[in-house]
Amino acid sequence: MPSSLKPILITIGDPNGIGPEICLKLMVALPKTKHPVVLVGDVAVLEECRKMLAEHNSKFKKTSNPVPILAESAEFKGKIQPGRVSKNAGAASIAWVKLAAECVLSGQAAAVVTAPICKEAVEKTIPHFQGHTEFIGEMCGDPEPVLALVHGNWVVAHVSTHCSLKNAIDKATTERIVKVGKLLNNFLKKLGLKAPKIGVAGINPHAGENGLFGTEEKNAIIPAVKKLRSQKINATGPLPADVVFPQLGSGVYDGVIAMYHDQGHIVTKTLAFNLGKNRKVGGVNTTLGLPILRTSVDHGVGFDIAWQGKADPTSLLDALLLADKLAT
Repeated sequence: MPSSLKPILITIGDPNGIGPEICLKLMVALPKTKHPVVLVGDVAVLEECRKMLAEHNSKFKKTSNPVPILAESAEFKGKIQPGRVSKNAGAASIAWVKLAAECVLSGQAAAVVTAPICKEAVEKTIPHFQGHTEFIGEMCGDPEPVLALVHGNWVVAHVSTHCSLKNAIDKATTERIVKVGKLLNNFLKKLGLKAPKIGVAGINPHAGENGLFGTEEKNAIIPAVKKLRSQKINATGPLPADVVFPQLGSGVYDGVIAMYHDQGHIVTKTLAFNLGKNRKVGGVNTTLGLPILRTSVDHGVGFDIAWQGKADPTSLLDALLLADKLAT
């Protein structure tokens, strides 16, 4: 019996990257989900990708494509160029994201899951483009949404993401850290934790060592932790980053607030990515605090392996399962 729930929409990403491949690989081995799953992208692109995959795997040799597709492809004008940065591919990939997000905002869909796009390609159409997170945030009226990475029981929310390290230090304000802490606490509760324990990373080595290595902890992070605790959020910090992440992995904390992009991403991807011979890439990127549910792969467009049959769909599967779990 077909599901009566609204669908989860998966955007296929940049046509020149690994997005179409991982989408087809996911759909051909789609696990049982509460919500129906629909791809958002270009039928012709997916058909060309299917033909390529058929050369490597008999599962893709069918001439008819059973994958449900919500197509919106006027922006894609030109041939597929695997591994190339293309204005048309960038325009199409972000148009599909916009379409999917609008469907969720209007109540037609339950969630959007995004395959990777190329920021450089999209920037050729949208000047100063930063990424999925900020673009969808702008659509929802929040120009500075919160990015979180999820890998099993590992959850890290970020105070800042796509900006220079110098600007990231300026963005680590008490107000912003409190916002991230509240959203992380709510997200952990949605995952089933009744009283989440949150570790707050410092921004300097050794969390500043009482002012020896910087004053950001004293001026911004400590006041933020005090405000969070005054609101009955179990936050502890600032803690040295090289301590709080091992504590997260050991279960001392249920989630961690990272102060900037690489502080949270490097350690998470080290755990979630296996880039050796048996390539497997896991983990989920999700956006907190928006009126819509959005999850994403935790990797890039993979131009170096695009359209070669080598891309692993694990991260996309993780993103779909998390969206299916959280969506109503």
